Amino acid sequence: MNNMNYKQLSKVDILLYYSNPEVLEQLLAVAEGREVVGAFHDGSYDRRPNILQYQDDIKQMVRKGVVSFHASVERWSSPMSISQDNQDRLRVGWDFVLDIDSKVGIDEARLTAKAICKFLRRYGIKNYGLKFSGRRGFHICVPWEAFPKEINFQRVSKQYPLYPRIIALFIRESIADGLMRELIKSKGAKQLLEVLEEPPVQMSPYYFVEVEKDWGARHLFRMPYSFNDKTWLVSVPLSEGELDQFKPDDATPSAVLKRRKKTFIKPAEENEALDLLTEALDWYASQKKEEKKPEKKQRINWERKVGEKLFPPCIKFILSGLPDGRKRSLFTLISFMRMMNWSWSDIEQRLWEWNKKNNPPLPDNIIIGQLRWNQQQKQRLPANCTNEQFYGFCCNKDDLCKNIKNPVTYPFRKMKKLGIGRKKTTRKKPRKKKDTPPRIGKTIKKGVIKKK
Repeated sequence: MNNMNYKQLSKVDILLYYSNPEVLEQLLAVAEGREVVGAFHDGSYDRRPNILQYQDDIKQMVRKGVVSFHASVERWSSPMSISQDNQDRLRVGWDFVLDIDSKVGIDEARLTAKAICKFLRRYGIKNYGLKFSGRRGFHICVPWEAFPKEINFQRVSKQYPLYPRIIALFIRESIADGLMRELIKSKGAKQLLEVLEEPPVQMSPYYFVEVEKDWGARHLFRMPYSFNDKTWLVSVPLSEGELDQFKPDDATPSAVLKRRKKTFIKPAEENEALDLLTEALDWYASQKKEEKKPEKKQRINWERKVGEKLFPPCIKFILSGLPDGRKRSLFTLISFMRMMNWSWSDIEQRLWEWNKKNNPPLPDNIIIGQLRWNQQQKQRLPANCTNEQFYGFCCNKDDLCKNIKNPVTYPFRKMKKLGIGRKKTTRKKPRKKKDTPPRIGKTIKKGVIKKK
């Protein structure tokens, strides 16, 4: 699956596909009330914000060089008016879209999708959407209409991205054990472990199959019937009954145009996802109670720039260049280097050097956008070492790694071990007392010298 290689389409072929009336109809149906962003073949995005209103809007963007279309999971009252300051006011809802991406094969992504669909049905959710991602996995959608509009006296539309994150964590935790058994049954433990550079301390299905659990503001998903520009396959909606027999060849443009068109964002019953949301919130609250209060730690007082020689193995591994996980690692690197007292000019220069080692490199606009966004944010820690979404690179190569929770701690532990930054203290030699005669009338020890 990872070596999937389909013939690159010409501009004429792409325009012919997107000019199909049924494809245009499906794209416009999903675009309503959403921000829609076009992506070019090099992975860079067209201007934002943008919308699709008419069929000619799609054709015009394709003539401009757009090859795939991405829509916001958030629903907006006025998508073209979105700014950093008015998102809570303009957001009218959000769809819960899970992205499943397999590192080991399409069959394992299929097993994960089936496990999630089964889990949703257990909570009475029937109107969820399913589609092929166009590359290595599937997308599952629970539409906004299925969620309650208010819970705990709070508007659910305002609880983005917190609520979808909680639901995703709840699903991941609930299916993890069963999914791990299915993956071992499908692939075998030995073959699964060959995917990893080193065997993990504890087996988790999410080392092999990623299930998205994190959303940010204006998060996008690939629109149904859009191309995936890495494979030139179509992100085609499926029924659950088609999942077992589906093959990537079924997503070629010619095969898709022959298929009966299906919807990905389905109409839902009111409060269909109420039980799922309430139980996920209860689970999350119980998890928070069980967390131990963090111990008060000595504040790190370090004003100088920390050099790369002191960086932990995971950060050094990322800086050596990556084939996958580059976008997530970009945030990690920026956060980490800020905590290491790197200036913005030093961070930017190092990121450009790093990107040359990536295969393929990230588009320039992604790096520039992340730098600009982070410059406007408060300094924050990178994710903890146990967060597999960011640290599939944790290797525990030395003893220091075993006892830290966040990579930021590593350099300071190493400095302490090496004695770097310690102030040298020298003992003052005791001053020798001069043999001087005692003053008259002063007490010497317990006695007093009297005048003669």
